Amino acid sequence: MKLAFEPIWPWPFVLLTCVVMLFILRVGYPRRIRHLPTFWRRLLIGLRIAIVLVITLWLLRPAAVLESNDRSDAVLYVVMDGSRSMKTPDGTGGMTRRQEMLQLYEAAKPWLDVIGDSVEVRLRDLAEELTVIEAPGAAADGRMTAIGANLEVLAKEAAHERIAAVLFWSDGKQAASSKKDIDPIQAARLAGRQNSPIYTVVLGSSEVKSTTLDLAVSELDIARDVFIRNVVPIKVRLKSFGAEGRDCRVRVLVERRARLPNGTSGEMEEVPPSQDNITLKIHRPADTAEDVTLDLQFVPQEPGEIKVAVEVEALDEEVRRTNNRVETIIRVRSGGIRVAYFDRLRPEYKWLRRINVSSRVQLDHMHIYPAEFAARNDFKDDWFIPGNYDAFIIGDVPADLFGEERLRKIHACCELGAGLMMIGGEDSFGGGGYERTPLAQLLPVSMSAADQQLTDDIQMLPRRAALNNPILQIAPPDQNRQRWNDLPPLTGANALRIRDGGAAVILAESPTGMPLLIGQNVGASRVLAFAGDTTWQWAVGEDWAVEAHQRFWRQMIFWLTKMENDGDSRLWINAEPRDLNPGALAELAFGLRDADGVPLAGVKYNVSVQRPDGDQEAVAARAVDAHGAGDFQNTMDPGDYWATVAAEDAEGGMNFATSRFLVNPRDPELDNPAADPSLMRELAHVSAGDFLTSDDMLERLEQWADEGLPSLEVKRSERITLWDNWISLLLFVLLLCIEWACRKKRGLV
Repeated sequence: MKLAFEPIWPWPFVLLTCVVMLFILRVGYPRRIRHLPTFWRRLLIGLRIAIVLVITLWLLRPAAVLESNDRSDAVLYVVMDGSRSMKTPDGTGGMTRRQEMLQLYEAAKPWLDVIGDSVEVRLRDLAEELTVIEAPGAAADGRMTAIGANLEVLAKEAAHERIAAVLFWSDGKQAASSKKDIDPIQAARLAGRQNSPIYTVVLGSSEVKSTTLDLAVSELDIARDVFIRNVVPIKVRLKSFGAEGRDCRVRVLVERRARLPNGTSGEMEEVPPSQDNITLKIHRPADTAEDVTLDLQFVPQEPGEIKVAVEVEALDEEVRRTNNRVETIIRVRSGGIRVAYFDRLRPEYKWLRRINVSSRVQLDHMHIYPAEFAARNDFKDDWFIPGNYDAFIIGDVPADLFGEERLRKIHACCELGAGLMMIGGEDSFGGGGYERTPLAQLLPVSMSAADQQLTDDIQMLPRRAALNNPILQIAPPDQNRQRWNDLPPLTGANALRIRDGGAAVILAESPTGMPLLIGQNVGASRVLAFAGDTTWQWAVGEDWAVEAHQRFWRQMIFWLTKMENDGDSRLWINAEPRDLNPGALAELAFGLRDADGVPLAGVKYNVSVQRPDGDQEAVAARAVDAHGAGDFQNTMDPGDYWATVAAEDAEGGMNFATSRFLVNPRDPELDNPAADPSLMRELAHVSAGDFLTSDDMLERLEQWADEGLPSLEVKRSERITLWDNWISLLLFVLLLCIEWACRKKRGLV
């Protein structure tokens, strides 16, 4: 037994308090009772000292600690890897890892039998699950290695029974998916907190043999929601081994789905390279092992959900080819917008190009050099081909830098429906000489060479009649007018004059009534004249002003291209992720909107998934806020999976929607079967175990057989508080009462 103290304050303060109480008792109290007989003086002083001692007990808070040794029943787990990576023949003399492990078990069995006399020895095979075995066999056919999930199971068992140690023999390759993909380190740390150390032995080599040739693509980085005719960037990771000095052709393939029904996959076709379609890269590795990221891009030409693949062509001697290709599903929307923007370098463009953050709008900028450097201007002919761009924005660029022919081509594009917008600047409108060009017929303003650009601060406000125009909605209707008042003023603007006899409409103006934004329909085209060129000041203000800047410019572009009312289907379904490894979980989300686009709650959904073999499997739907969700787990077979949802709307009509996801033909267990000794070392470290070789493991088992497991005997302690009980409280009250009675009897109270 040990005596322990937990003082209520730091020791110096507690001791000082005790000394002060005793000092006051010694100096002050005897004077009050000096007239009493000796017996009564000694009795009262003794009672007062006893009270001080009880208070001191409470201040020191002593406790008695009783310790004992506990040798209760314990368990020793021997966990052996039974996954397919253990068939890798990289051991001595071409032995597989599983065969080496069986040799280790046979050598360890005598010592395990001895240890089994004092503790229970349990044998387990580890793959997707922990399997109870009487003895390990030669088979190693587990589809995945869920090290983290299975160690977590053991750690949770340790909370209910005494696990003296876990012997884990494996190549250390974690290859699990979905719910089984649990961090092994966290699971081992949990085992350590349960006093269940893990002793690891790694089997297999961490290096691929030098005779192996392998090319692999992975980590396909591509936007999953894009718009037709917009450039779609692609990043992909290429790993090569043994291919140094050889050309590796990496190409993009896109599915052709024209006139194909849902549930039927289309043919994959190579996308021919062009100026916009950078779909072929030839990479020549310089080293035996190389890991690079390649940049590709393509322009989708068909709307809908299509499959995109990046493939590295297999070399003749390459054996493993399932990792030469990676695929995903992207949704191509029909409302993609491409805008050609011509301007000199100035702050307005720096902030305007942020519109490209949206996958719906692609703003291509051409920097225009002034007249003295006009030879540097590199106009791309395909920018002026009808259909390539949905709108043109012209900034501070004089007309003569374009030339008559290019301006005529822009006019021809607008006649076919492209939008046109000119924004303020010294060389815009009449100041840039546009009154003598074909664009003068489209722009809704009168222009002359005498036009000026004002430099005063000018507040931009929606005209009362245009306050509800889609272009000018930068805030909810009840806040919209005030938001415009709160925006910083434009630092200058062009003095615009609306053209007589036209159908132009003034959308925004200054407080004095000067037109700042004018719109007009001209044939199949929409045209805007904007006097300002300093809206960038909004984008460097408060968060709401930054959002207002982006919304204003996006809505102008949507109006120019007649996309302001473009919407999606009322019923929708999405799958995340779009591309999975075998066995991973596909999460489905779906919902129904009313005619105004408001999500509907309480809808009954019928959801099913068509697997690659054509079989249908129902998915249980659950409500999540104002939409539905469901999980699909049966994804072991590679190929295309089609998810379909049906729901009835408020009018009684049935709505249907379909989405698609795919399972790549990958085998995480065998794509890279290299052993991972670093993981095994870390598992042992965080669980307070040890990382051992096979010989070290046999020596350790022999030692345990002779001396017992060091963690088998556990010291247990019991703490008994000596102050926090009814006895001390009763004693304190009793002493106070006796002292008061004595003082009362002697006339002191």
